[in-house]
Amino acid sequence: QVVTQSLANYLYFKDLTIENLSELRRILEPHAAKRAAEQISDDDLIKMEEINRQTRISLEQQNWDRATQLEVDFHRLVAKQTENPILILVTDFIEKLLEDFKKILKPDADFMNSVLVSHEKIFTAITNKNGDAAAREMLNHVLDVECYLQQLKQKEKGSRLWDNCLLPS
Repeated sequence: QVVTQSLANYLYFKDLTIENLSELRRILEPHAAKRAAEQISDDDLIKMEEINRQTRISLEQQNWDRATQLEVDFHRLVAKQTENPILILVTDFIEKLLEDFKKILKPDADFMNSVLVSHEKIFTAITNKNGDAAAREMLNHVLDVECYLQQLKQKEKGSRLWDNCLLPS
């Protein structure tokens, strides 16, 4: 928590962009998905499947905040499979920033459903122990999210995305 808050304080004064976050995600998250396919435990596979199931329920109930939290949980669980504490910490921090961006930009239901579809494809590849497919699906997902959030940000031109972000929750 202290490390995350220190990073947040440092980055608050930088002109951090969605592109900055996405560049790091493109590097880290496909690797994490590949590792997950190679070594995920049965218990974590069950957790991942349950996260997707709960996300679907949250979307059906239009509980956007809960769905967003579950989306973040999915990525954290994938990162956990690397067993690399630095990668896990960085991924956790990036996901927190993306969660903040989403609160400000307010993606629509279609976008949130597309995220779930991507997560289901990633889950299938991980379940099938297909590391290359898991990495490819994760990369496609990260690129799609980046593109969509960029489009939303254009609509919010002139507003500073960091207002209310990076503050302790």
